[in-house]
Amino acid sequence: MKSYLDKHRKLVGSIGGIIAFVVAVIYLKVIPAEVSSASGLQKIILTYGHSLCWILLGGASSLWAITEKNDLSKILAYTALVVYVIFISTLILTKFL
Repeated sequence: MKSYLDKHRKLVGSIGGIIAFVVAVIYLKVIPAEVSSASGLQKIILTYGHSLCWILLGGASSLWAITEKNDLSKILAYTALVVYVIFISTLILTKFL
């Protein structure tokens, strides 16, 4: 699988980036119901956190398509993971507290 991805990095990375950016736009419209009970920073995280995660993944995928050994791509991917953990944690805390 890894050799296939390495061989078709530009195509897979480009398609992955496009899909991630489309999903990001969708999640700008699909907002969790918990936003109505949140305020301040929680509201911002719940409104834009999921989209930000997908934007970062789209950027990471696009950069990987451009150059295989790109440290910025890895940084964006790990940042997307951190943003997603923050988003999910805030969603759970808002829902149950």
